[in-house]
Amino acid sequence: MAKLRKIAIILPKGVPYRYIQGRFNVYPLSTVPLTIPVLVSLIPEELNIQVEIYDESVEKVNKENINADLIVISAMTPTVNRAYIYADYFRSKGIPVVMGGVHSTLNPDEVLQHADSVICGIAVESFPQLLRDFKENKMKKIYTQQENLDLSKMPLPDRDCYQTKTKFKIKMNGVQATYGCNNNCEFCVQPHVCFGYHQRPIEEVIKEIKTIKSKFIEFYDPNIAKDQKYLQKLCEAMIPLKKNWVAPATIDLADNEKLLKLVAKSGCRSILIGFESVNQDNLNKIFKGFNTVEKYKESIKKFHKAGIVVAGSFVFGFDSDTKNIFKQTLDFINQVHIDMPRFTINTPFQGTPFYEKMKRENRIIEQNWSMYDCNHVVIKPKKMSVEELQEGFYWISKEAYKLGTILKRTKFLNILSLAVFLANISLKFKSKDLYKHTKDIMCNNNDI
Repeated sequence: MAKLRKIAIILPKGVPYRYIQGRFNVYPLSTVPLTIPVLVSLIPEELNIQVEIYDESVEKVNKENINADLIVISAMTPTVNRAYIYADYFRSKGIPVVMGGVHSTLNPDEVLQHADSVICGIAVESFPQLLRDFKENKMKKIYTQQENLDLSKMPLPDRDCYQTKTKFKIKMNGVQATYGCNNNCEFCVQPHVCFGYHQRPIEEVIKEIKTIKSKFIEFYDPNIAKDQKYLQKLCEAMIPLKKNWVAPATIDLADNEKLLKLVAKSGCRSILIGFESVNQDNLNKIFKGFNTVEKYKESIKKFHKAGIVVAGSFVFGFDSDTKNIFKQTLDFINQVHIDMPRFTINTPFQGTPFYEKMKRENRIIEQNWSMYDCNHVVIKPKKMSVEELQEGFYWISKEAYKLGTILKRTKFLNILSLAVFLANISLKFKSKDLYKHTKDIMCNNNDI
């Protein structure tokens, strides 16, 4: 049997997870990702394993101080270069390395050049099995999530594991009820990283929410409204909890007036909607034709009428975009009063059909995975130059969060107005930091 007394779990920094020393010294997202709390909870008790966690988003990590029998690293594409440096270092010391996360799921063969084993997909069943196999000296190269994943056996995340990590208070308010999506929007990785659409039993979700002291809950689901019957039952069960919550959802939620009222009654205060584009041709080409631009304004009014703040996500660099798309989008979000807009650049992630399409068309211009953070141009646009796309993205990221622009578009619905205003100010500073510093942060891995 192999020695397995201690494991170390590492989450490398990057966008959106990066260590901040400046203005607020807080996590750049409103809550901490559940990656490490979930992995810690999945360690089988009978193995009696000690675990140490290292999250570069909340602490500086000295790799030379890490001593473990097994290293576990989770990474997204923009953080995988740092992950590889960690992995190569520990393997050079004779310590086995396991890697998981989105990039590992999409590119297991590449990751195996730096790791002894790779976990593909949701790790609920595979991570405990890997640990048992490691102890028996029979760890496999690849562990792949089964399509019929049973989330009823998923333990509650270990929300206490961050307690000693930083002197600053860390919010552990995130919850995930559903995983994956089968809409197959061309630019999105969700259909490819979770092997289908999966739901946790509602009673388990409610049980978890009851353990969270905060009155505020953030759902990490890709689309909490994917199954509206499931959402209805979840909201009915949440009403007695008297929590305030936010979540991503598709815009068609506005079409179900009865459900929308129930969602608001259950405590929903904000919905993040992937509008993606104000150009219908773009939406049709990326297989998101269920979004209808001409219905956007009326749908937003329905959310506002229900007392729900609208956060909107927009992507630039689709094939029908010209350099005018940035001004058109800014005018649109101001006219329809999208409370909190967010912007990204169209990015094909290696291992997806979209990436292969861009490769066939000879449009890939960047192979440095650190640049695949959705803030940098990595493909040739069709109807504008690379420079026009990058500068347009920076321009709208700055213009949308000017004080006058925020006041112009913000709908003063209720007591949430101040929270919406402050959230916009936070996004203003975050966008400013990204504009000035992201490339340096992402490309300089010499501080490991």
